[in-house]
Amino acid sequence: MTKRTVGYVGLDHHHAEPYLNTLETLPATVTCACEPNQSFNPASVDPLGDVPVYDDLETMLSVESLDVVFLTLPNRETPTAIEQALDAGTDVYTEKPAARRAADLKPLLERTANSDRTVCVSYPWQSHPIARDLRRLIEDGFFGEIRAFDARYVASQLTFRDTSHFIFDAEASRGGILQWLGIHWLQLLDRLLEDPITRVNAKMAAGTDDVEVEDVATLQLETLGGSIGTLHCGYHLGEGVYDTKIDLYGRDGRSSWDPMGREFGFDDETVLELDDASGEWTTTPHRTITHEYDPAPGYGGSWGRTFVEAFFEACDGEREPPVTLEDAATVLRILDAAYESAETGEGVGVDFRAH
Repeated sequence: MTKRTVGYVGLDHHHAEPYLNTLETLPATVTCACEPNQSFNPASVDPLGDVPVYDDLETMLSVESLDVVFLTLPNRETPTAIEQALDAGTDVYTEKPAARRAADLKPLLERTANSDRTVCVSYPWQSHPIARDLRRLIEDGFFGEIRAFDARYVASQLTFRDTSHFIFDAEASRGGILQWLGIHWLQLLDRLLEDPITRVNAKMAAGTDDVEVEDVATLQLETLGGSIGTLHCGYHLGEGVYDTKIDLYGRDGRSSWDPMGREFGFDDETVLELDDASGEWTTTPHRTITHEYDPAPGYGGSWGRTFVEAFFEACDGEREPPVTLEDAATVLRILDAAYESAETGEGVGVDFRAH
């Protein structure tokens, strides 16, 4: 794998340190950084090291010779930053969802399709070994026709979070927990099922003082193939506590998985439960797959590193990016429908054929 020089943009972000820790384990050297927020102290980001820090991306790109730009910026600013990086001839790895709305990515889609530069959006859960096991089970026909799915992403209350950060600002980010955490499961379900979500009914509430974005959301989802599912996400729990699940129900089998565990971290184990209803597993219709984590630093540990490695392989021309801008636009169209549904009180269709 080619060794790369990296410029990191957006240090005032919850994922900046984890991504920098991931990069330290790969053939990549962060040679500079950019932080537009003048009130943020770059020295507080321990893994950054002693590198020049610029106030704006345009200056950094004009001074530094870079192979890749990593972006963890507000959703509002990300599309422009991607365009600037492409203008400078660098590959781009950007935090999800990469924009506030799907329309914000539209000018970039044709450009990236015709570019020799690589853009990847960070949805690394699809690289998790259990997610890959689920995809193989679907491909092998374990579930038969998938009729339903149920997903949950519940986290600690906003009392325990810095709500002055831009991820809780409607102008910068658009939404709250759905676009920040729940979106992981929207993308993963889309990737696992390979059955486009075509309609959304959503209810949301903003119930935290001085926070205008939603802190709870419940979605009912319909797919092109006729599956019906739900996603609930909310800031409901005590400090540092999570409650997550992804369950799939087919005519021939079902699965149940808690991806996160009670506390965020990837240094123990996670279990996938399977139940066969087809009669194929006569003697042991209930089985489990246990994945023991290989402890590793960075965002998502070893499987997060696998996702970034796949991005670097795409930069080398060895494969397609694990998640493209077009993939990100697909997820944003689901998000657009969800926010419209919550506002209008009606179900909203998703234009899954849009490009």
